[in-house]
Amino acid sequence: MADGRCDPEFRETHGYLSVSVLEDQRGVLDPAVEAGRAALSRAGVPAGEVRLVVHASSETHGPDDLPPASYIQGRTVGTTALAVELRQACNGALAALELAAAYLSTAPAPASALVTTSDRNPPGTDRYRAGQGELAGDAATAVVLSRGAGVARLLSTAVVGDGRYLGTVAADPGEYPSRAAFLAEQRRRLRPMLRAMSTHERTSVETALADAGLVSADISRWVFANVGQFLVDQEFRKRFGIAESMTTWEWGRTVGHLGAGNQLAGLTHLVETGAVRVGDRVALCGNGVGFSYGCAILEISTEPAWDGTANDRSRNAREFDTGASR
Repeated sequence: MADGRCDPEFRETHGYLSVSVLEDQRGVLDPAVEAGRAALSRAGVPAGEVRLVVHASSETHGPDDLPPASYIQGRTVGTTALAVELRQACNGALAALELAAAYLSTAPAPASALVTTSDRNPPGTDRYRAGQGELAGDAATAVVLSRGAGVARLLSTAVVGDGRYLGTVAADPGEYPSRAAFLAEQRRRLRPMLRAMSTHERTSVETALADAGLVSADISRWVFANVGQFLVDQEFRKRFGIAESMTTWEWGRTVGHLGAGNQLAGLTHLVETGAVRVGDRVALCGNGVGFSYGCAILEISTEPAWDGTANDRSRNAREFDTGASR
C-alpha cells in the first residue's frame, strides 16, 4: 500500500495482511517438483510404489508441448507411473484427491499417488487489482496418498460439477437507463447461478460428512480457499456451525488465494504448526469456476515424523508440503 500498488480500500474490505510472492525466475512447475519431492520424503514412500501422478492448477503452465504432469513425474518419482493433468480451477486439489483415491482403491498394494499443485500470478497481471476479493498468492503444494499408513487418513471425498452457468455474462451498466434497472437485470441473470452454487457447495459437504459417518460438529478445523472476507458465504458457515476460529483464515490472510493449492497448503499449515492433534477431523472445502465443488474429510492419525522446520526444509522441503494417506 505504501508503494501505491494495493488500494487501502481493498485491504479494509477483504482483510488481507500480506501475500505469497515467488520472486525468482524459475518456472511455475519447479516449485511443484520441490513440493512433490518433500512430500515423498515426508511420507517415506519409495518412488517405485507411486502408480499415479496428478497435477492440478488454475492457470496454463509452460509451452504447449510441455505436459505439466509428465514434467513433475519425471523429476519426482522418475518411474513409469501414469501422469495426468487436471484442470478444475480452484477445486483442482480436491478433484485430484477424489480421482487418486478411487484409482488406488483398485490398484494392488503397495500403491501410492502423488498429487501436486502450482499456481503463480500470470505475467502482466496486477495481482493487487485483478481479483474481485481474491488476492492471488504464489504457491506449490503436494500430498502423497497411500494404501499404507500416514499422518492422516482420508475418510471421504465428494465432488459435484455443474457446467450450466459457464456462459453467464454480467450485465453492462451502460445499457440500462438507471442503476436500479441495471441491478434488477444483474440479479435476474445471476440469481439462478448463485442459488445453484450455494446448493452444490452445501451438497458436497453434506455428502462427504455422511460418507465419513460424521456430522459437522465432529469437524475440528475447516480449510477453505483464502478469499477475502467480503466474499465469505456467511449463511453456509452458519448452517454448519463454522466459527472463523475453526478456519485457517488467520494464516490465509497472510499468503493470499493460492489457486488450486489452498486446501493442501492449509492442511500443511495445520499439521506443521500443531494446530491439529491425533483424532482431530479436518474438512477441506473448495469450489472452482466451471463450476466444480468439493469436500474431503480427513482424520489426523499420527504425529508427523517431520517438523516443518528449517532443517526439514533443507531436505528439499518447502512451506507448502505434506504427506497424507488414504
